Amino acid sequence: MNIEQIEKGLLAKYEQSRIVFWQDSEAEFTDVLLELKLPDVTLLNLDTASHFSVKYQLEQDQTSRFLLYATADEPTATRDWLFDIKLYAQHFYADSSSIILNELGMRLEFRQAVSRYKKFFANKQRFTRLKKVLPTDANVEQLTLAMLAVVLKSETATFTQVMQQLLLSLAEGNSDEMLEELAKFDLLQALAQQLEQEFGYRAAEPTVLNLTDLLSRLLATDVYHALAQAGVEPQSRLLQTYAELTLPDLALQTDEFKKRFAANSPKRAAVLTFVGSWRESRVLSESYNQLAASVQDRLEIRQRLTELTSPADPSIRVRPDLLGLAETFEVIEQSIITMLAKQLPALDSTEVESLISRRLLGHWCYQSDNYQAMYKAIRAAKQFYDLQQRYSSGFYFENAKALYQCYETELFQFDSCYRVFSENAFFVSQNGSDILKLTGLVEDIENRYVHGFLHDLAIAWGKLLDQEKLLTDWQLSGVPNQHHFYQRQVKSVLESTKNKRVFVIISDALRFDVAHELMQQINDEKRFKAELKSQLGVVPSYTQLGMSALLPHQTLTVQLTNKVEYKADGLSTHGLENRQKVLANYKGIAVKATDVLNWTNQEGRDKVKDAEVVYIYHDDIDAIGDKAATEDQTFQACRDAIENLKNLIARIINRLNGSRVLITADHGFIFKTTEVSDTDKTALKALPASAVEAKKRYVIGSALPKDDYYWTGKLAATAGISDNAEAAEFMVPRGSNRFHFVGGARFIHGGVMPQEICVPILSVRELDTKAQSKFAKQPVNVVPLNSPIKIVANIDKVQLLQTEAVGEKFKARELMLWIEDPSGKVVSAREKMVFESSSDKMEDRQQGLQITLSGSGFNRATPYKLVLLDLDTNLKYNSFSVTIDLAFEDDFF
Repeated sequence: MNIEQIEKGLLAKYEQSRIVFWQDSEAEFTDVLLELKLPDVTLLNLDTASHFSVKYQLEQDQTSRFLLYATADEPTATRDWLFDIKLYAQHFYADSSSIILNELGMRLEFRQAVSRYKKFFANKQRFTRLKKVLPTDANVEQLTLAMLAVVLKSETATFTQVMQQLLLSLAEGNSDEMLEELAKFDLLQALAQQLEQEFGYRAAEPTVLNLTDLLSRLLATDVYHALAQAGVEPQSRLLQTYAELTLPDLALQTDEFKKRFAANSPKRAAVLTFVGSWRESRVLSESYNQLAASVQDRLEIRQRLTELTSPADPSIRVRPDLLGLAETFEVIEQSIITMLAKQLPALDSTEVESLISRRLLGHWCYQSDNYQAMYKAIRAAKQFYDLQQRYSSGFYFENAKALYQCYETELFQFDSCYRVFSENAFFVSQNGSDILKLTGLVEDIENRYVHGFLHDLAIAWGKLLDQEKLLTDWQLSGVPNQHHFYQRQVKSVLESTKNKRVFVIISDALRFDVAHELMQQINDEKRFKAELKSQLGVVPSYTQLGMSALLPHQTLTVQLTNKVEYKADGLSTHGLENRQKVLANYKGIAVKATDVLNWTNQEGRDKVKDAEVVYIYHDDIDAIGDKAATEDQTFQACRDAIENLKNLIARIINRLNGSRVLITADHGFIFKTTEVSDTDKTALKALPASAVEAKKRYVIGSALPKDDYYWTGKLAATAGISDNAEAAEFMVPRGSNRFHFVGGARFIHGGVMPQEICVPILSVRELDTKAQSKFAKQPVNVVPLNSPIKIVANIDKVQLLQTEAVGEKFKARELMLWIEDPSGKVVSAREKMVFESSSDKMEDRQQGLQITLSGSGFNRATPYKLVLLDLDTNLKYNSFSVTIDLAFEDDFF
């Protein structure tokens, strides 16, 4: 500040008062005092003059203007002769610190703090950035954080942001430069003080910060706490190894009482909250992953975990749930998966489901589709084991109808679990991981499905077919036949309701279990209602015959020449154009699903406006499964089919004004993931001379031979063929065998297994607003098990209850939970939870929520609340009263 600026500033002060005090603590302006041009102002130097004399002079002369200059520290109020005068006089400061504080809008009492960081304020760019990030009415701590933020190029001046930026620099390899910058501006000690204040971390030297050590201790604290909370014994070698690394630093404390309660201290809570927010940050998670991997190796986490994953004492039960709360290191995710895969049959189903639900919401599953697929595979495998346990004595039914109905209601779940398991296991293997194979889980599920379920079901079903001679009269009471589909399912709707049009989607090889999953997904949404039943598919269960049976007809015939050709009312049923001709006689049209999805709204309405029935042909599953080159993708094709069919249904209802949609199939299928062998083959001594068509799973001709290894029958009995039907016969192998392996040999259909002939009929209709409320599944409700909620430690636990089981009326609910004060300020870490238990037992539907408080100054009289945010709607679902009554809260904790 030059002389003119000083003169201008002083004269402005005299407009307010005739007495001005100038405190120049750093004696920067003693040399210019006599050069000042201040008319009619008397200069008094308080460093040399008697303060009592000065006071007397000021009180005697009530009109003159005085400038009282001092460089010495001000005396205390009780020893200051001039204290009363200072209260009404003006005060002038010309030192750089005062100028800076003035520009920052901060009180002048912080001059000493600013003076400490002169180097920082020497640069205009830094000063400009500081003003942007500094909060209004900032205190010294906020000023320090703002300076740290500016040097580290952080967007906001918070301790969390400063720490995240530091660790990001460590991950990017430029942390040394960052620390040098902080040291250059004397900010390292300020950072060290912040670390001790927030985390209880004390650097070896205040001006030397070892970021690698800090990082290790942060992550060691995170994993230690998670393992301890899950039930790992404190005296275990695993926890003992990392106990001394945890924060707050127990080595700083001689008080055993304080050490004992450090685990639930505010500093421990601050560490957990920081690590959790860093890990879950979409922007910074990659830096977390990188640094966590380095600490994982440095702390030898994989080796230390063997105490839990592979205990030396074989009598000790392996418990993957002991790792269930820990997300610190990727190796923990791998260990949980390995433990589950190895021990799955012996583990409790409820515990496995709870663990998998939690892990699917966690960090590493969010980062990796591979881990998600592994858990989904393990979940399906556990469900398969549970099903097998229920039918451990085999499949015994009084008659074929009873077995068929059991397949509709429960046995299809074997196929569903195997499909979901294999789909995800295939995804995992395609992405370079063999963990499910190496643990033996893939082989075990394959053996249990193929040699257990399929084999035993084939024997039970085959016996009933033979006993009841079903292939001579192919019908089950109460189950409609596929060749009656149009009459029973389509025409009846057109005649009995106000529907002017019915849409029929025929999805090639849509198996019953896939249709069931499609139904569940539709019913989990609000707008549509889906109902699933079945029809008894034709035999042989293959495309041309199944497609023909589904068409409207009075008579269905077959011609056996050099090929097999089916006709409906004399018209060929082969190919889209011929099916269009058949449907035209019934005011219908035939189109491809791909065409429907590509129509514009107006084009689609014009296409269907004159039709009473619209047959839409969809082909995802059979197109992939029936080719040797792609059959290993069969189960992924099922997943694609579900998504594509949902889109197709929505397009029909939303764009084509369809109010009733039927989804069915020509046949189902059998698939296994392992290669076929000779045991899968039913050998024909020779292909019969009268055979017209011979495929993997069926032969069609006339006068076909009979044998104990296969069934023979007449199309007239099993497919509703008339006219020359007596001449048309078929052969199908018993069980799930094949006649030959030409083409894709693992994906098969054509036979009489329930998977092939239990053909789904899924009816979907749009719901009006009233019906939506009646039929739409509601998310399960969630309440605290004990109310009111009382929190007594910075890290505490609250038990929550899912009040209803997931099922026909209720669906899962995913929540984000936290505690907030009356002003809406969040005072805890946010936790994500999913409530999806389908158990009827209330104890199975309970979950523990870890509450990690952030901050201090909690008051037992303040009405806090636990907030539950529904992640599906992004709306606050509910809130519950909370009392926070901490037993201990002091400087250490």
